Order: sequence, then structure tokens, then C-alpha cells
Amino acid sequence: MRMRFGSLLGGLFGGLFRGFDGLALRACALVAALVLPLAHALDPPDGDLTRMGGFAENRFGPSAPQAIFVPPLAEAARLGTAYDVVVMGDGFSRPDPSDSRTPYGHYWTDHLRNQTGLSVGVLHLDETPLAKYLASADFRDRPPRALVLEVAERDLPARTAHLPAPAESLLRAPALTVVSQQRGQSAAPKAAPLTPKAIGQTAQPWTRARAHAWAAPPVGYAMDMLVKAMPRALLNLPAASVQERTLVYAGLFSSAAASSTLFRTDDFLPWRADRALLEERRRSLRALQAAVEANGRTRFLLMVAPDKGTVYADFLLEPPPVRSAVEEVLSDDRTLHLAPLASGLKALAAGGVTDLYKPNDSRWGTEGHFYAARVVQASLARLGVLVPTEAPSVANLPCRPPSSDCVPFQVQTD
Repeated sequence: MRMRFGSLLGGLFGGLFRGFDGLALRACALVAALVLPLAHALDPPDGDLTRMGGFAENRFGPSAPQAIFVPPLAEAARLGTAYDVVVMGDGFSRPDPSDSRTPYGHYWTDHLRNQTGLSVGVLHLDETPLAKYLASADFRDRPPRALVLEVAERDLPARTAHLPAPAESLLRAPALTVVSQQRGQSAAPKAAPLTPKAIGQTAQPWTRARAHAWAAPPVGYAMDMLVKAMPRALLNLPAASVQERTLVYAGLFSSAAASSTLFRTDDFLPWRADRALLEERRRSLRALQAAVEANGRTRFLLMVAPDKGTVYADFLLEPPPVRSAVEEVLSDDRTLHLAPLASGLKALAAGGVTDLYKPNDSRWGTEGHFYAARVVQASLARLGVLVPTEAPSVANLPCRPPSSDCVPFQVQTD
């Protein structure tokens, strides 16, 4: 009886588990049928917006080539090395620490060095906090002629949240007072402006990789994209961090999706119009500027990289309810050294310049990087770091398809 009962239970559970095995095999077969063809057809991941939101590079990746200097002209700042310009920034100035895909060589920092001949060292704010650098032996013993603080607009509140107290304390910090004015010593003499000596290197075209370039199908990437895209495709649920928005007219981007593009959701948060907040942060930045320039040798330059949504807000079929006032409020203080970018980028977009920002990314394309470099060069001349020169109004950029011989083309930058 017990054996018969045991056999019955064994048969029941065995069949049940065989059923689960069959179900699992069917599920695996279904996933393989969906994922493997998709993996073979997908272009490699390239932009941060396509990765974050699960959008296909085939649709949102730029078809026009970008420009890249090989080898890079600007470099990750090295300890013990003196630079004419030190840039402390984020993903607009160099690859993020977690980004192993994006190469050096295509940033505005490279264009700045190419145009001026200045040595440029770049530090990432996530790796080297500003206060740490200002208290370092590098800044004390080898102060640069200019310190450029580049901050993405969306990160401005977080990056400047704790500036007031550190800035005030830095003004009294021994490390800085030793550099500038020790007791009984006069201030360091003002250095003469540097004469720009353009390197004149020609950037190479940098085209986005396509699906056939994969050595093996990116199954993991395809799975990740499916997981992110399914709620949007089946339930019409938008991605939490990325939005696809319809444009008023085509031609702003070179992607296959000609009438829409991607934005970070936080590009449209209302704090950008909070003037009280921005005025408070402006005062903090002004105090920071005084701390940086206390050594009598280094000029401070603030560079707020406008968010993609700020530049293209008026080109959307459904514009956001508020517009960014960040640059307007910061520029109201004439004593704050600001490199103005937003108004010029908007004008370039209105003039028909394509891919100021990459359609698959939240940051600049080649045209945006080149314009930023020109604005920084003009700002450094205004601050007395560089001898003023008449900058050209036309930039030579790499070829556009369908040309096969890559003849450079020109784009207006004023």
C-alpha cells in the first residue's frame, strides 16, 4: 500500500516537474526566437538616452559622422603636470568614469587645444571633487592660467548644493593664502595674456558602428532593450528616465527618426525657472570664483552645459510649460565669469545646424562641441588669459553622407 501510494505521489510530482520543465523550455524557446534575431539586427549601443530608455540605435543613432582627434589633444589631467587650462567637468568634457565605450578625442576640450595650442588637462568631478583639487599641491604649486568649471545644467543644483560654506572657508584656507599672499609678501604679478598658436590638426570622421560590425550577437543588450521597451510597446507606458518627443519640423537631427528625438525626463523639471534658487546658487558660484582667483594667477570660468531640452524646447510640437532661466539669471551678475552657451546653441538650431546634440544622447554632437570651444576661447580672451583674436565664423567639420570620399563640409557657428 505504501509503495503504491509512493509510486502515485512520485508519478504525480514527476509529471508536474516535467510540466514545469516543458514550460521553461517553451519560454526559453520563445525568448530565443525574439532575442536572437533582434540581437543580430541591432546597432551597437552608442548614446546614453538609447541605453537608458531601451530605444533602438537603428532609429535614433546619428547617420552623420562625428569628428574625433586621433590621438586626443586634451588629456585626463595627470598628477604633477602643469597645464595652461584645467577643466573640471562631467560627461560633456570627458567620458564618465563608468563609461567604457566613449573614446577621448571628440570633446570641446580637444577643439579648444586645437584652436589655441593651450595645454588642457581634464578632471571629472565624480572622481576629483573641486574642493579636493583646490586644496591639492597641484593647484598650490602649479596653478593653471584658467580653471574651467563645467557642469551639466541638470546637475547644477546638486553640484552647487554645498558650495557656500566650502567657498567661504576656501577664502580663508591656508593652502590658498600661501599661494596668493603670504604675510609680508605682495600679490603675484599678473601674467601677460598667452598668444593663441593653433595646432591646426584635422579631425577624423567618426561614424557610428552598425549591426554588421558585431563580432557576436549582443544578446545581453537585446534582452535589456526588450525589458525596457516592452512596457512602452504593449502598455503605452513611457520610460521613467527618457522621453521621445515630436519635433515641429524635420532636419534638426540626422537620425532615421526625422520627426522626433529623445530627451531626459529631468530636462523639463520646473526648478530651471526658480529664480530665487538660481540667484542663491549664483552667489555661491561668485564666492567660489573669488576663492579660485585668490592666488592672483588663475582665472575662473563657469560653463553650464545646457540640457538638450533647454535648447530644443521651442522646437517641440508640445513645448514644456516652463523655459529654463539658468543662463539668464547667472549672466545677470556681470562679475561672474560665465561662458554663455544656451542662447547661441538655440540660434544655431534655429539656423538649421544638424546634430548640435546627438539624437541618441543627452550631450553635444561635433557642432555643439566646436561651438562650446569657440565660446570658451572668446571668454578666456575676455578674462585676459588669451590675446584676443578674430575667431572664424565658419567651422570645417567632417563629411556628411552620402559622400564616400569624406570631403569636409562647412557649418555656420555664429
